Amino acid sequence: MLFVFHTLDWQKRGRRIASDVFVCRLILSVSRLRSIHLKGIERSREAILQSPLDFFVLFYQDKKNKVRYLSDNSELNNHKNYFLMNRIVQKLILLLTLFISSLAKAQLLTVSAPQQVPNPGVPIYPGFPDGHITYKSLGNNQYFHVWAGYDSYITSGTDILHQDSIWGCVLTKGPQGSYDNGGAWLYSVFNLDSNHWIGFYHAEDHEFPGYENLQKIAWKSAAQCESFDGGKTWVKNGQILTSWLEKPNAPEWGGTGDFSVVRDSLNNRWLAYYVCPDGIGVAQSLDAYGKPGSWFKLYKDIFCEPGIGGEGSSLPFSKGKKAGGNPSIMYFKPLKTWFLVYHDWNDGGIYYSYSFDLIHWADAYLLIENPGKPQRTWYPTLMSSSSDSYSNGDLFLAFAQWDDISFPYRNYFIAPVNVQGLSLPIIDLDASITSSALVLTETSCISLILYDSEGKNTHTFYQDQTLPSGNYELELHKYTSKGFYYLHLISNQGTQTRTILAY
Repeated sequence: MLFVFHTLDWQKRGRRIASDVFVCRLILSVSRLRSIHLKGIERSREAILQSPLDFFVLFYQDKKNKVRYLSDNSELNNHKNYFLMNRIVQKLILLLTLFISSLAKAQLLTVSAPQQVPNPGVPIYPGFPDGHITYKSLGNNQYFHVWAGYDSYITSGTDILHQDSIWGCVLTKGPQGSYDNGGAWLYSVFNLDSNHWIGFYHAEDHEFPGYENLQKIAWKSAAQCESFDGGKTWVKNGQILTSWLEKPNAPEWGGTGDFSVVRDSLNNRWLAYYVCPDGIGVAQSLDAYGKPGSWFKLYKDIFCEPGIGGEGSSLPFSKGKKAGGNPSIMYFKPLKTWFLVYHDWNDGGIYYSYSFDLIHWADAYLLIENPGKPQRTWYPTLMSSSSDSYSNGDLFLAFAQWDDISFPYRNYFIAPVNVQGLSLPIIDLDASITSSALVLTETSCISLILYDSEGKNTHTFYQDQTLPSGNYELELHKYTSKGFYYLHLISNQGTQTRTILAY
């Protein structure tokens, strides 16, 4: 979404302030729409003066590049050009402006000591984890766990450490000549009801005619499947994502796979985060079941390229030195935030990022540092005690740890994740201010201070105070007048800042 705030020329307190055209680029993803361009409505001075200012707001940019807006109609007589918007558009712009500014590092994740997840008797356990892990509720205090590998298994039990019931192998490789002749890793599973389940699996093609391929080098793709008996048997419906690059004649790692899928219920869509040649891309399906033929890759900010053979763009945080694969995404409800974890290809370790709309992501930050060769830490999955899709407050990281990367065998660990953050600012029209909350998942010593745009301390909420875990609402309207403010959090985990706007 592109907003252009037109040039303003006006007099105030005997000074003439000339501002340049102010362009603020904001991107908004809306279900079933590829892009939206909202433009300002130009009005005559008479039309503005005849309209209640309560329904309109006028923005300008001064010489110091500070964004400001007019507070009363009397100042309009001094304008030659102006930009006008109604209160609904105002609310949208304020929210999106703060959303973009919130992608600075404002969520801090740290990992506590891990413990090993025992083998319930699954044959592929020595080579697990090998990608995203599905873990969800069956009801009646029972949870199922998907063990994705060249053969994929499902177990169930009272929690992730007690998976006592083995359902057996539920998905395996296809016949010779198929796109999944090398295996079917059942990464993302969604139980829509007790019988109808949707699955998305990583498929590997190990066949390169004329080559023996003893190392099982794979050309990868993503595929969809369905179960109509509660996950016990599955029907393969076909590929949903393939590479835009041609499969080479000689064995070479490549294709489009190493992915996970999330359900964006707010926008009624499926999103798949997959590995591109230069990072991590995202594709969208608006089909109720994410079936083949309904997927489009994000390319240059638009979901326009077909999932099969179309070209995709890598998300900025995943490029360059932090490029990696096997992303895993979940929704953390207390902060209204999506968290994403992945491992890099340079054996740096496991990184995390976060987003509020699943398209625009913060920079990636190191969560677990790789201990160094011959060891390796890969294949992360975020989960709560009840789901790999969402968390009401508790958060864990499952991952693989190699003792020696010259062998395929690895250890399956799970560790508590501590979250400390300020929630995404929400516009409160009644209080005429954006609001934010402090969220802690463990006892922490913090300082939380509100500063005005000049850097002056307007209120100290906490000063070197130890607080137990919980959500802390902040009454920001008591300490602000019109303008921009900065909520600054300091703790032994780092510092975070949120932009607050009183209007």
